[in-house]
Amino acid sequence: MAYYWSQTIGTDYETRDIYRNNFTKEFLGKFDKSLGYKDLTKFNFTPIQTYMAEQKELKKNKTPEQKKAEKEEKKKRDDFYGFAIVDHDLEKIGGYAIEPPTLFKGRGKHPKAGFMKARIMPEQLTLNLAQNAPVPKCTVPGHCWGDIVHNNTVTWLAFYRDDTINTTYKYIFLSASSKFKGLNDRKKYDKARKLKDHIDSIRKDYRKKLNSKDKYEKQLGTATYLIDILALRVGNEKSEDEADTVGCCSLRVEHITMEEDDKLTFDFLGKDSMRYYNTVQLDSEVHKNISDFMKGKKPS
Repeated sequence: MAYYWSQTIGTDYETRDIYRNNFTKEFLGKFDKSLGYKDLTKFNFTPIQTYMAEQKELKKNKTPEQKKAEKEEKKKRDDFYGFAIVDHDLEKIGGYAIEPPTLFKGRGKHPKAGFMKARIMPEQLTLNLAQNAPVPKCTVPGHCWGDIVHNNTVTWLAFYRDDTINTTYKYIFLSASSKFKGLNDRKKYDKARKLKDHIDSIRKDYRKKLNSKDKYEKQLGTATYLIDILALRVGNEKSEDEADTVGCCSLRVEHITMEEDDKLTFDFLGKDSMRYYNTVQLDSEVHKNISDFMKGKKPS
């Protein structure tokens, strides 16, 4: 952990409160309480930084022969691990390397930024192979794969569970150039093309709902209007340990400021914690609906 913090020193992350506080809490928790360590500033990370600088300099001063040998070794690994045989065709894998241990960065002001992301061990991995395929050897001494499955109805080659930050499942797929990815993209775009034949009826429907006496219908019409006119993402609810990013259906009163002349200002964090700040002119009934929806509600 000290090594990863040393990589952080001198960057913006070092002074970010959430990142620094989370690291300090976890790092100091590794020591016996009887030692009385309570202040991160009492630790001297200079020797680690010096070592890192020396290693960086050694890497920079490698001879052309050394660089060529490393490049050839990497190509050899990529050629061996970077491809899979699927239905008798050689397909490129999107990325076979497992995420290394590091301090979690997250996006935006993620509440768990600064905590340690542990190393993923072979027992956490599930491999998806053909029934008659040889099982790849686990090269980590004393360890073995978590499971071997034979599921030919999915396109993932392997997955692992990571419980260090949030419980997440990471999947390894074929690359974007594979035939499966191409077929999936084609289906997606074909569906989008079909939308043009129905968009007029959809717009007619949600405009009718804008003036409905039923509150649910009115909310549905208003949300669909915003998604259509402003191209907002739909959005979904997030747990407390996830970044507070929102979309159309998870907007809260603190994200909206009602303006005069049927104008409204949005200010929220969208996908990947990118700020969305926009003042827009709305239809009068939409402006009124949103104002009514906000009545009696307080910022959370």
